[in-house]
Amino acid sequence: MIETARIADQLKRAFYGKAWSGPSVKEALAGVRAEIAARKPISGAHSIWELVHHITAWVEIVRKRVEGKNVKVTRRVNFPPVLDASPAGWKKSLRRMEQAEAELRKTILRIPEPRLEESAADGRASVYILLHGVSQHSLYHAGQIMLLKRFPSSTRGPGKAGS
Repeated sequence: MIETARIADQLKRAFYGKAWSGPSVKEALAGVRAEIAARKPISGAHSIWELVHHITAWVEIVRKRVEGKNVKVTRRVNFPPVLDASPAGWKKSLRRMEQAEAELRKTILRIPEPRLEESAADGRASVYILLHGVSQHSLYHAGQIMLLKRFPSSTRGPGKAGS
């Protein structure tokens, strides 16, 4: 197997299962409904929905940087807001994340191997590091999602649930 195929496989595992580290993004999101995704049981923490938008944003940023486009990461780009907090909006957010991951995997499979050692458009890391980083980043947030799912809606922490 060539290296780009291995990297694409690791990204797929990070999103769909058989990740070495534990639950994949999609496994972490199993059973999460819009109302659960939107709640904020921990004061100052992001909701599951916001994390889905953040994961999607970084998958898209990495794809663009690998393709040679330098993306300026503003707060809004980093954590795009939830504009439609309905069940249909939740499904749309999940579809967008899945589409972004599929597009990045296709991009990875088209990369000539020598390009892996070159700098990505942001100039901070090689394409290789960026591609592995996006899988690691997604799995990190899958862990956060697993924890947020366990908080009942009535949880009282440093702040009120839902605040």
